[in-house]
Parts: sequence; structure tokens; C-alpha cells
Amino acid sequence: MKHIVALLLISIAFLGNAQVKKTLHQTFELSDENTEVALDIFDEFEVEEWSSNNIMIVTSVTLESGIQHVLDYYVRVGRYDVEKSGEETSLALTSKDKVRKGMKYKDAMIYEIVKMKLFIPEGYELQGKNRLIKKAEETASTDDH
Repeated sequence: MKHIVALLLISIAFLGNAQVKKTLHQTFELSDENTEVALDIFDEFEVEEWSSNNIMIVTSVTLESGIQHVLDYYVRVGRYDVEKSGEETSLALTSKDKVRKGMKYKDAMIYEIVKMKLFIPEGYELQGKNRLIKKAEETASTDDH
């Protein structure tokens, strides 16, 4: 009987500390005339080149001690969204929510882990931490046309 009670208590402890996860994808089209993209993104991010003409942002969100409907709500209201603005030659990608206040559910704090990865076209490179620019050979070849 002691073993059953101990096992039950351990199970409750694990269920009480459950993680919920969600992966989000956003894609942003770049025109041939585009030469730079300003990045005003709230979270730290990784950059990887890929063979596409678009930028794709993959955001992985984990809520420690979270509940699925809480995560679903924050996704629905755009807490992790990135918005595109600007002109054809110069664009900006900006986090919709730049404040990210702490989360609570029934008086318990919910801790969030957000990881972002930007897949950028092979013809672009990261300059500093907040700007993508078209590589020189890419700019020269488009000027010849």
C-alpha cells in the first residue's frame, strides 16, 4: 500500500509540472529588389541559410508548468507573431509583442521558453544582430539586369 501511495504522489508531482509545447511557422516573401531587412525581434534567434527566396521564422514555445489552453490563448492573440513592414527595397520584421509580461494561471507563475530560428535566403547575410543585407555578388548580379 505504501508503494501505491508513493507512486500516486510522484505521478501527481509530474503531472503538476507538465510542459506544453508548440511550434509556429511564419514566412515572409522578399522581392528581387529587396536589399536589406531590419530585424526588431524580441527573442534571441539563430540564423540558418536555406535555398528559398523567403524568410521563414520557426518559433518553438515551451511553457513549464503550463496548461495547453493558456499557450493556445497566447498564440491566438499574437504573443509570438512577427510582422512585416516597409518598402520593396528595405523591409522590417518586428515582434508584435515586445513586452512579454510574466504569465500566471490560478496564482501560479508559468515559465516560458521561446526559441526562434530564422531561415534566410542564401543570397543574404546577417550584419550585426539586427539586420540582414543582400550579399554583394547578389546585388551586383541584379544590377546587371
